[in-house]
Amino acid sequence: MKRLLAAPLALVLSVSAFAHNGMEHIMGTVTAITATSIDVKNPKDGKVTPVVTDAKTMWMRGKDMITAKDVHTGDRVAIHAKKVDGKFFAAEVEVGTTTAAAHSH
Repeated sequence: MKRLLAAPLALVLSVSAFAHNGMEHIMGTVTAITATSIDVKNPKDGKVTPVVTDAKTMWMRGKDMITAKDVHTGDRVAIHAKKVDGKFFAAEVEVGTTTAAAHSH
């Protein structure tokens, strides 16, 4: 019985890992941003995670490509990053869409 369950479970886990392509997801609010990094505060536990960015990092707001200069502290982000030697390296930063009114103050 255990062997019958092990094979489907292994398949599900391998498909799940493949779907994420080895990326980890970091979501929260930007607390700091520089030309080479972005710090994100998790709303659940308050932990701030530093993430390295570089010329290969894709920056998106909705379907529009943006640059790091378009991202500000307080923006909500979802980052797809690879963890190497304990550091996160951003492949893509998705910035929450905002209304024009939110930026007018």
